[in-house]
Amino acid sequence: MMQIGIVPRDLARSITFYRDVLGFNYVGGRPVIEGRTLHMFEVDGGVLKLLEQPADAEPPSMHIPGSFQATTGLRWMTFDVDGIDDIVSRCAGRTFQMALTELRAGLKVCIVEDDDGNAVELVERRG
Repeated sequence: MMQIGIVPRDLARSITFYRDVLGFNYVGGRPVIEGRTLHMFEVDGGVLKLLEQPADAEPPSMHIPGSFQATTGLRWMTFDVDGIDDIVSRCAGRTFQMALTELRAGLKVCIVEDDDGNAVELVERRG
């Protein structure tokens, strides 16, 4: 099972994005080391984890901005979804690195940024 971890600048805002905007299944938080909590989502056969920092922790440094192909390293995450048109409408006002595109019959793709600038690729496959 694939697990992806993100350290967000604003945990509440990130939970809202992944749960309410993208519709990922939030399964709750689990305490981990040094007073931190992992907030987890079941999604696409894997787990997406958001790390909550303790109140007295040093703020995380910024994500390197730019499109997914602009720099090296982990640049985007891909999730298969149903109802991509509805999800995209809930993402109104957000930055899209790739607008919703039908690549071929039954295959729609887009790339939207979360609040920290992480590229999230959404893919809907029909038929």
